[in-house]
Amino acid sequence: LAGHERYLKTTVYGLTGFAPDFVMLMIGANAGIIGMTKEHLGLALALSVPVFVVVTKIDMCPPNILSETLNLLFRILKSPGCRKIPLLVSSQDDVVCSAINFTSERMCPVFLISNVTGANLEYLKSFLNLLSAPAPADFQATPLTPSPESSSDPNVNYRLDLPASFQIDELFTVQGVGSIVSGTCMSGIIKVNDTLHLGPDTTGRFFQVLVKSIHRKRLPVNSVRAGQTASFSLKRPKHFNELRRGMVLLDKGMDLTCCMHFTATVLVLHHPTTISVGYQAMVHAGPIRQTATILSIGAGSGEERLRTGDKAEVHFAFISHPEYLRPGVRLIFREGKTKAVGTVNKIVPYQPVLTKPTGNRSRRTQKAPSRQPVALPVVNETKVEEKK
Repeated sequence: LAGHERYLKTTVYGLTGFAPDFVMLMIGANAGIIGMTKEHLGLALALSVPVFVVVTKIDMCPPNILSETLNLLFRILKSPGCRKIPLLVSSQDDVVCSAINFTSERMCPVFLISNVTGANLEYLKSFLNLLSAPAPADFQATPLTPSPESSSDPNVNYRLDLPASFQIDELFTVQGVGSIVSGTCMSGIIKVNDTLHLGPDTTGRFFQVLVKSIHRKRLPVNSVRAGQTASFSLKRPKHFNELRRGMVLLDKGMDLTCCMHFTATVLVLHHPTTISVGYQAMVHAGPIRQTATILSIGAGSGEERLRTGDKAEVHFAFISHPEYLRPGVRLIFREGKTKAVGTVNKIVPYQPVLTKPTGNRSRRTQKAPSRQPVALPVVNETKVEEKK
């Protein structure tokens, strides 16, 4: 993912939409820890993704500068906000120890490498080979099976015993094939020729589609399991031409309910002033990326403003179209230098309201209420000059 501040929204979308198992934080030894390094580290910690650090360009960095960079890095990792245990990897024993304890989310291995001289590259390769992604869980023998909503929680393992669900994070067009969607299978098993529900569109509806083919790592496969990424070629209805990021493919056993309004417990990481009712910012929740408006703060507690470090329950409303959102999903609320993280608590099922058509205008569906002030009509005053 991109490290420059200009592409921060792309990095945030990658961290939330691609559901990474681990994060490798790259730091230039000569440049040191800059502001965006802290931003990326904070985002990974907010999403509860395990992090390890790779310090590069040690061949061109003076020893005193490298020592200052490492001292600052260790202070940040040990700070109360991170609470990590940094481990400087300098042997194969350190590699094995860090790989075994890395999944506890407390251990943070630090590698010092050089791509010019190749110093310590073998330690990094060995560490990556020893890492294992979380395996999908199969609880078919368990009498108490969680509801399908729990499959969207990024803090639990992928579930094979739940109905199939697939989140779309990329779109492609292949000549002679048509539209291709790619993403991550969140639960269940999807096979070729399966019939799934694709949606929601801008009106909140789902459509049945047929999976014509499945590709993984540029090779055709017959099925994809929970926790795996894949690309699908879909047979869509002729009247359905809308495809966008954030849509989902759901089996018939899943709840086909989308929402425009939802509540979430939000913690403000940084904001220059105060956040009040009517504030708009970009919401990142899984593959969803859409601007939302704050309708209320504090659930009637009387607090109508949020500052840096405040935590409250906030009622949001998407401003454009409904999205498929589930309780328990982690979200990032971002606008410029304003950043907040939280967890979705409750959604309000979206119910389109058809208005009576007038003239040649088509029917419109219900949208989120605007919090912008309504401009009053202005009457132009004309001056009449008397003829003399």
